[in-house]
Amino acid sequence: MQYSYDVRANLLMLVDLLNTAPGVSGAEDGLATPEDLTRFVAEHDFTGALEATAFDAAAVATLRDRFQAALDEEVEPVVEAINLTLSEIRAFPRLVRHDEWDWHMHAAGSSAPLSERVASDIAFVLTDLVRSGDLSRLSRCAANDCTAALADLTKNRSKRFCDVRNCANRTHLATYRARRQPPPGRAGR
Repeated sequence: MQYSYDVRANLLMLVDLLNTAPGVSGAEDGLATPEDLTRFVAEHDFTGALEATAFDAAAVATLRDRFQAALDEEVEPVVEAINLTLSEIRAFPRLVRHDEWDWHMHAAGSSAPLSERVASDIAFVLTDLVRSGDLSRLSRCAANDCTAALADLTKNRSKRFCDVRNCANRTHLATYRARRQPPPGRAGR
């Protein structure tokens, strides 16, 4: 499925957000401070005021924990998280066009708290995935030693590994080495 630019951007933002959780690929909390959140939203092309408050940082950390459910391939908990999020924010959906972005949806105005703008983007992108039956495009890395989230935007749904620590190379090398080992009980000559 071909996704619009805003859906792709928000999906990748959600994956990056999930990957800021403490312990993901050995990392510490990537959104521990308002400065961390300010930096995060600036990297993801948010509009409006980008100065995060301590409240925003705590609210986005709550969202991050809430939307871990999107990685479990069960639709109902994700729908519950979406509906809870939309009920908590002052959502006023509207079509907008700005900067290099063509027409897309905003549910929170540019003057809304930063945490509400992040929440609305996450709720909208997950709503798109649920409605199109594509929630499985969000998953965890297939490497045994990695818990990072990933978004599979390939046409054939073939992405299995994140890019956090070269997980695909490590896994493939381990598989290759295992195939090269003689079977147990047979000594090499």
